[in-house]
Amino acid sequence: MRRVLLVAAGITVLSCAPRNPSSTPTPARPPAPPPPPGAPPPSAQQGIRLGPSALRYVLHQVIHIDQEFQGMRQPLDFGLRAFFAVTITGPADTIGYPTTITIDSITPDSGTSAPMGINLAAAKALSFMGHLTPRGEFRNQSASDSVAAQSLSPVVGSFKNFFPRLPPGGALLGAAWTDTSTENDRAAGSVTVTSVNRAHAAAWEDRNGTRALRVEVASDFTIKGSGQQAGQPFEVAGNGVRSGVDFVTADGRYAGGESHDSTSMTITLPIQAMTIPRTQVSKTTVTVLP
Repeated sequence: MRRVLLVAAGITVLSCAPRNPSSTPTPARPPAPPPPPGAPPPSAQQGIRLGPSALRYVLHQVIHIDQEFQGMRQPLDFGLRAFFAVTITGPADTIGYPTTITIDSITPDSGTSAPMGINLAAAKALSFMGHLTPRGEFRNQSASDSVAAQSLSPVVGSFKNFFPRLPPGGALLGAAWTDTSTENDRAAGSVTVTSVNRAHAAAWEDRNGTRALRVEVASDFTIKGSGQQAGQPFEVAGNGVRSGVDFVTADGRYAGGESHDSTSMTITLPIQAMTIPRTQVSKTTVTVLP
């Protein structure tokens, strides 16, 4: 699944004037947490499911966008880090485990800035409350500050796709499964992203001193919708591919992962009868903090 806070940024970073390319950010590797006590692997018939935990994460995303406007190439590179805490409490009710995600801060990489001049300081202490199902669906979210959440929605989203998706009976070593997800992103209008995700529980590995199941994911997705930016209507259509890995410990803690996206799309401006081709690549890394 997509580990993306920048749910809408790929669509809403839209400018109708030439821009100078910013310097390309160089990702920095967050410090590795100290090894926690190891958990024994589950039995051969015990499927892994997500469960209660209290962890802190950093999500680092680097995006490169290349588009052409009026014959001029417009490259853009930027990177953001989001620091946040996730508290999942048990027991689960009929909806899932009560879950709270609280953002500590979102900071741009050196040499880059937030897209569209968004005030990242508004993310401080912003919380999303909802329920997490054992298979990884974060449902029924509500924000502690709806105004701040709306203003930050192009870079924050709702964490709907933060957790890995697991099969209903839990993930067993060697198992493979497919799921389809549809998300309507309303940060800039009504844009639907439909993903077909193929996952494989590939191996048990050491993840920062703890045994974790490595889940490999390959996805194909489509983007289609319309909206307005700065009072200007637009339509967007495209498709892309994604590959990544996620790690889940034997006791149901999400131990981070990494994904790579490649997207091709066209943005149409009906009033100007103009179509802007765009390609976008991104890398997202999720790391557990000490």
